[in-house]
Amino acid sequence: MAVTVHAHWVFIADGDGDLFDYCDKVMRALLEQERCLEGIAVSADGGRAVMEIEADVSGDDRSHAIAKAHAAVRSALHSVGIGTPDWPTHGEAMSMVLKDLRTE
Repeated sequence: MAVTVHAHWVFIADGDGDLFDYCDKVMRALLEQERCLEGIAVSADGGRAVMEIEADVSGDDRSHAIAKAHAAVRSALHSVGIGTPDWPTHGEAMSMVLKDLRTE
């Protein structure tokens, strides 16, 4: 059974570069990986120096979908020269995900 997750990342810009230019480059890099991601959005808040990325990702299960999302976003960041030295491991990412959230 395929599972789709909606992933959302928030990054604080700590460089001197143009945040909006980086967002455009990251979006282009993510679009090149469209086969991995669906519903991609990249936005910037210059006042807060924040870049946000959202995407829907499908996989064989939740773990697989999250692994695909993390790999695609990290690859896009690297392709535009943004380092990710503190990137969480897959186990850390899974521990941050809400499990079995249901409402009635």
